[in-house]
Amino acid sequence: MDDPGALIGFTVLAGLFITPLSILWFISFCLARRNHDPARVGVAWMKAVYPVWVVALTLFTATGGLRVWLAFGDVYMSDLSFVDFLLIASHISTTATFFHNVADILLFITFVELASGFMLCLQTDGQPKPIRKFSRFGILAWGFVLLVLSIAHLGLGHSLAARSSSGGSSSLQEAVTSNRLAGAIKILMWLTSIPMVPAAAVVVHRTKNHEMLRSSAVLLLVATILDFIRLTVTFAIFAHGFLGNVVAATLGYSPITSTVAWVIEPFFNFVFMFILLVLLFSLAVRKRKGLWSQALLYPAPSYWMPPAQGMPMPAQGMPMPMQGAPVPAQQMHQPPTEGLPAYLQVAQQQQMQQQMQQQMQQQMPQQYQHMAAPQVYYYPQQQQQQQQPTPLDHQRQGQQQQVAEPKPATDA
Repeated sequence: MDDPGALIGFTVLAGLFITPLSILWFISFCLARRNHDPARVGVAWMKAVYPVWVVALTLFTATGGLRVWLAFGDVYMSDLSFVDFLLIASHISTTATFFHNVADILLFITFVELASGFMLCLQTDGQPKPIRKFSRFGILAWGFVLLVLSIAHLGLGHSLAARSSSGGSSSLQEAVTSNRLAGAIKILMWLTSIPMVPAAAVVVHRTKNHEMLRSSAVLLLVATILDFIRLTVTFAIFAHGFLGNVVAATLGYSPITSTVAWVIEPFFNFVFMFILLVLLFSLAVRKRKGLWSQALLYPAPSYWMPPAQGMPMPAQGMPMPMQGAPVPAQQMHQPPTEGLPAYLQVAQQQQMQQQMQQQMQQQMPQQYQHMAAPQVYYYPQQQQQQQQPTPLDHQRQGQQQQVAEPKPATDA
C-alpha cells in the first residue's frame, strides 16, 4: 500500500498548475500571435502543448484524489469493491500518461521549430531554405513514431486494467509488456531531448551580436535545459525501479519508495514543465525583441516642418500655424526593408529616424530650432516696425544715385 502522505503530495503537485497554465493558454490567443510569420511556426505548436498538458494534469489529479480516498475513505459503504476503484484509477492513470507523452512530443516539435525560426531570422533574404522543409518532415515523422508507441501503450494499459480482475499469467505478461513499452517511450523521449540543448546553444551563439534576438534565444536555451533535466530525472527513476527486474517491479517489489515515486519524480516533472512553459510564453509574447522575421507595424512618428520661405509671420500673441499636416515617416524617402530580418529592419528604421531629425534641424531656421514637436507653438518676438520714408529721404537717395553714376568721357 502506498504512503497516503506521498499520495497527497502527488495530488497537490498535479493540481497546483492547472489554473495558471489554463490562464496562460487563453492569454496566448491574444498576445502570442503568429501573424503569418514563417519564423513563428513554433508558437503555434507551443499553443497546442498547453491544453494537452492541462488535461494530463487534470487526470493525474483525479488519479491521486481517488487513491487518497481509497486510503482514507470508507470504501465499504460503496457498491464497488476496493479492487474496482483501483481499476478505475488505473484507467485514469493510463489515459493521463498518454496525454503526458503527447505533450512531450508537441514540446519537442516546438523546440525544433523555434530554433529553426531563429536561424531563419539570421538569413539575409529572410526566406526559408528547402532543407528546412525536409527537416520539418523528418521531425514530424519522428513525432509520429513516438505517437504510435504512446497509442500502443494506451491500448495495452486499458486492456490490462480490464483483464486484471480475472488474474492469471496472461494479465501478468501484459503488465510486464506494458512496463517495458513505457520504459522504451521514456528512453526515446530522453534521447530526443539531448540534441535540443546543443541546438539551442548554437542559436544563442549565432545571435550573440544581435540585440533583438539574443535575449529570446537565451530563453529558448534555458527551456531546453530544463526539459533535459526533467526527462533525465524521470527516466533515471523509472529505470532504477522497473528496468532492472521488470517482473519483480510489476508484482510490487520495486526498490523505489513511495516518496520517490509520488513526490520527487512528480516534482521534477510538473514543476520544471511549468517553468519552461512560462519561459516559452514569455518568448512568444515579445514584440520588438522577440522572434520575428517580418517587421511589425507601429504608429509612424510625425515630424514638424518649418514654414516655407516668404511665408508671413503671425502677429504678436498669435500662435504660428503649421505648414500643412505633419509628415509621417512612411511618406518620406525610406530605403528598402523588404526581405530583411526584423532586428535589421528595426535598426534601419531607428537610424533613418535619426537622420531625418538631423535634416529637419539643419533645414529649420535658427529661431525655430528650440521648438518641439507639432503641439508646441512658436510666439515670435516683436519686430521693430520700419519707418515710412519721408520726402527728404527720397531726395537723399536720388543724390546718392547721381554720385554713383559714371561721368561721360570728353574730347581732349
